[in-house]
Amino acid sequence: GASIVACMQALALIHKLGLQPRRTLRVAFWVNEENGGRGGVAYREFVGGQIQNHVAALEMDGGAETPRGFGAGVDAKSMDMLKQIAKLLEPIGAGEITGGGGGEDIGPLIRDGVPGFSERAGGGHYFDWHHSEADTLDKVNPEDFRKSVAALAVMGYALADMPERVTGGGARRGQ
Repeated sequence: GASIVACMQALALIHKLGLQPRRTLRVAFWVNEENGGRGGVAYREFVGGQIQNHVAALEMDGGAETPRGFGAGVDAKSMDMLKQIAKLLEPIGAGEITGGGGGEDIGPLIRDGVPGFSERAGGGHYFDWHHSEADTLDKVNPEDFRKSVAALAVMGYALADMPERVTGGGARRGQ
């Protein structure tokens, strides 16, 4: 739940700041990751041929702990471009950009060539309460949550506004 709210807040922050990226930002929520991933598959079917317009897919699936950066499923040239975004994220401790972005939720998009990104969090307590009755709002640290919102807003805006598109590693579609 924190991830859904963080994504909505990231877009709200971009809007509040009056920023208008050259490309559209879309937040999509779906369910069923642990039981077959039908939500991600349904979204992929929904976008159909418009998938060629998807510049990137970002996923926040590691809880709302301290953000460290992003995993990026991109080629070497794109990873070099992401170094500039990483510098913007360094003041909040989220400037680490590593390979291997994406996850189950956005897997259907990645398989069709959309570069995948996953926010990386500290993860010190994530599995202490993940998918349990203890997974409640009081576990969310407001400061870490705000940093996650900021990291998502910066990454999302930058990817949507870059003159060049990042390219997924091993993508099946062209630029």
